[in-house]
Amino acid sequence: MKPFKIISLFLLVFFFLSCSSNDNQPEENEEEQAEISTEERLQAIVDAKVSDGLKGVSVSIRVNGQERWGLVGGFSSETETVTTNMKFGIASITKTVVAATILKLEEEELLSLDDTIGDWLTLESENIDEDITIFQLLNHLTGLKGYFQHPDIWTRVEGDLATAIPSEELVTYVGEPIFSAGERYEYSNSNYLILGLIIKAVSGQTVGEAMRARFWGPLGLANTYFGTDEDVVGPMANPWRDSDGNGQIEDISADFKAAYHSVFFTAADVFTTSGDLSMWAYQLYEGNALTETSKSKMLDFLFIDTGTPIFDGYGLGVRRINLAGRETWGHTGGMRGYGSYMLYEPTSSVSIAMLNNQSRSENGPLLRFELVEELLAEVFTELN
Repeated sequence: MKPFKIISLFLLVFFFLSCSSNDNQPEENEEEQAEISTEERLQAIVDAKVSDGLKGVSVSIRVNGQERWGLVGGFSSETETVTTNMKFGIASITKTVVAATILKLEEEELLSLDDTIGDWLTLESENIDEDITIFQLLNHLTGLKGYFQHPDIWTRVEGDLATAIPSEELVTYVGEPIFSAGERYEYSNSNYLILGLIIKAVSGQTVGEAMRARFWGPLGLANTYFGTDEDVVGPMANPWRDSDGNGQIEDISADFKAAYHSVFFTAADVFTTSGDLSMWAYQLYEGNALTETSKSKMLDFLFIDTGTPIFDGYGLGVRRINLAGRETWGHTGGMRGYGSYMLYEPTSSVSIAMLNNQSRSENGPLLRFELVEELLAEVFTELN
């Protein structure tokens, strides 16, 4: 959810990777290794990260769209283990769906990426330049300050957890712009908040209806929901968070009511299973979710100089992330109670979804990164 935290994490991870060495590690017995199946090796990686501090994990890995490995570990509650049918919040991976919905509306000739905010919305905020284009919103080229940074927004949410905040009202929490539109890239949740309002205005539907009609229904993703507009049906993994900063995560599922869903809106409020999410990655980047023209636009990456080779580009709702020696496309996510990865590697047609039910935990971000990279390294070795 917060780009500076993500970038700091990448720098930290790069330091760990640069300083690590296996020169003194004993070689494994090849015969013993051969007797262990790939699934067992992948499950061992998951189990190790749970042992190191991840509360609960659900992973789905597909090759050419077919699920090859479904892995779970850890706990949803104090007594209930994570199962493959549990939904998790995917946080900012929601942006991949929002971007795809905008591109689908363009395919339907209902809008153009050159349209401005003012072409579709009248916003009561002096901090939002209505000449900003849809393309600039998708690519984070607007200079808009993230609305989650407003000092009063969480006071509003926590003051009445049961009552949703109207999505149109969220724009009042967008602060003064950081720079002029078009000047440079800077990740901001406000961009995707406004895109959600544009989806509603253009389609005449709620965001949940627009997503379901264009993607969840046609693609058979029956376990995916937009929580702002729909009840999330079926079991959910309980969210955990270190809310008081004491170093211990607590179950915050009692807080996850209408106010939470509404404030995350199109920045972060899709909930799904790892199996549906890995299929979404495949359908989005290789399958039939979008036309080839739309996919080409989505994957036209801006180079982003983050000071690390791990994350070096952003397209339309998609990050270019280099893991296990390969270029992958997708997104990461973090919100209250959840952390997530969704990636697609085009040369091997591997898609991976990793869902974890914790946030604001000291070791959670690094463990999630290590988990995904180690899983991908094992998969790429198996496929080669």
